[in-house]
Amino acid sequence: MRRPAPKTLADIRHPGPRATNRRPHALCRAEAVSLEIAARQPLLEALGAWADRTGHSSAVFTLHGLSLGPFDYVMPDRAIDDRHAAWYSDTKSSPGAVLEEAVAILGRRDGAWFAHIHAYWQGNNTYHLGHLLPHTLCVHQTSRVHGYGLRGARFEAQPDPETEFTLFRIMEDRNTADEAPPNALIATLAPFEDLHHGISELCRELGSTAVDVHGLGSLAGAEFESSGAMTGLISEILLQPGAGRKNRPALDLPIRCVDLDGNLHSGRVLAGHAPTLVTCELLLTADDG
Repeated sequence: MRRPAPKTLADIRHPGPRATNRRPHALCRAEAVSLEIAARQPLLEALGAWADRTGHSSAVFTLHGLSLGPFDYVMPDRAIDDRHAAWYSDTKSSPGAVLEEAVAILGRRDGAWFAHIHAYWQGNNTYHLGHLLPHTLCVHQTSRVHGYGLRGARFEAQPDPETEFTLFRIMEDRNTADEAPPNALIATLAPFEDLHHGISELCRELGSTAVDVHGLGSLAGAEFESSGAMTGLISEILLQPGAGRKNRPALDLPIRCVDLDGNLHSGRVLAGHAPTLVTCELLLTADDG
């Protein structure tokens, strides 16, 4: 039996001690990459083999246009126990789809490659946004994906005491570091850290006036510049293309979200009105050229 949905931020309580570092991050080197994945190849296997071959420590991919065969996914939902602040829905299945927008964070879990993937797609004349289960994903038609291979830092799944979830954590990786100066950083946001304020602070850490931002996560509600607010306090999100600070003086954060009732939301996030629910996983790349 699931707990009632939270009605206010005060209703959201994580079970463990509050982490001291609310925006852990590490500088790294990001290299723009492009990878063709053949039909009938498992996605996670293909991404992991690429990383092994190229020597990257982690990667962040945009999977826009990727054609998948049948796959499983979950949605945000209420907690199933008296400890966690939220949980996942029962597993749902898709007969296959072409992903319109998607972000994949490639890192390590229990010594093996693992990917955290949020995607937006259309099926049965309905749009969906969900958390794709990586081991169920198989490429249906040969597709090309783009992203950034990372050196000098990595995402590694570890138990998080504050939330009692296993989450990607930020690790320096000297084994893959090179002599080139860093041009990126990877980061996570802790619960209740504002997405807009947090990324603004991370931009300062990167020290670049022009920054592209990629990532995904979960929010406890959100307000947008020119669309209705997401009032549901359990959600999953992905950052859309164009997120960052380049064409506008201020940080521009277009996102897509789905709440626990399956309602879809999108828009540019208002600063101070997008608190993290469990985590947000981010890549910031300098774009000073």
